[in-house]
Parts: sequence; structure tokens; C-alpha cells
Amino acid sequence: MRSLFKLSVLVLTIGGIVSCSHKEIFFDYDSFANAEWDRDNPAVFNVKIEDNAQPYNVSIELRNNDDYPFSNIWLFIDYKTPDGNNRTDTIGANLADDYGKWYGKGLSLYNLSIPYENTILFPDTGVYIYSIHQGMRENPLKGISDIGIKVSKKSVE
Repeated sequence: MRSLFKLSVLVLTIGGIVSCSHKEIFFDYDSFANAEWDRDNPAVFNVKIEDNAQPYNVSIELRNNDDYPFSNIWLFIDYKTPDGNNRTDTIGANLADDYGKWYGKGLSLYNLSIPYENTILFPDTGVYIYSIHQGMRENPLKGISDIGIKVSKKSVE
């Protein structure tokens, strides 16, 4: 009976991992040497969209360490469509609470997922280029080791 329970838990765990991985169509990070992000060094991601009838969620993935001197961050996101249209967005995110406790998961390196676009329908198939710049006054920005982007299929309910 006990081994049947362990087998059931194992099957459910593997099934959950496999089902989650099918939703993610793009996930990549750009890393910065010595955890210092220069504002003239944007992170650039080429996201290939093959199904423009499918809704997606897009999030910015950020890794910071304890050397990050602020509780928030400002990001400039340039977004280019396959047909050449451009858009620039400015987003702000809190990385820590009022007491300095980091919101991200981790012990000395904190991973935080920042929602960017929910339930987006890309107008065309092809490669969408996301370019992310840090918008803070300090340059280089210390304590940011990686910035990334994740695009996942939105569950249709």
C-alpha cells in the first residue's frame, strides 16, 4: 500500500512537470558579469511565435542579490514585431517590502517573476524582439545578476 502511494505521488509529480513544460514556449536569461548591469547593455531576446491564435502570458524574470541597493527597479522594454512595428513600455516593480525583505525566492540570489503582459494575442507569427534596459539612476546597476523573459501559453478555461 505504501509503495502504491509513493508510485502515485511520483506519477503525479512527473505529470505536473511535463504538463508545465508544454506551456512554456520561451524562457531565457541574460547574465551580467559581477552582477552589474550597465544601462547601455540591454538584454535582447528573440521570441519565435508559431501560433498567433493562442493567448500567452509574458513575464520578466529577474535575479538580484543582497548587493542590490534599492527596493524597486524601473525597466524600459522595447518590443519589435515581425512586421517592424515598435513599442516601448516602462514598468516599475517592487523587489523588497518596507522592511527590506526581498520578494523573490532564494537565499542569497533572489528570483522574481514580474508580470508584463497577460493573455496577449500576438498579431502575427514570427520573431518578436524584446530588448530590456535598466532605468535606474545608478550606472552600472549593482546587484542584478540576470534578467530574462518567459513566454507561456495561457490556459484556456
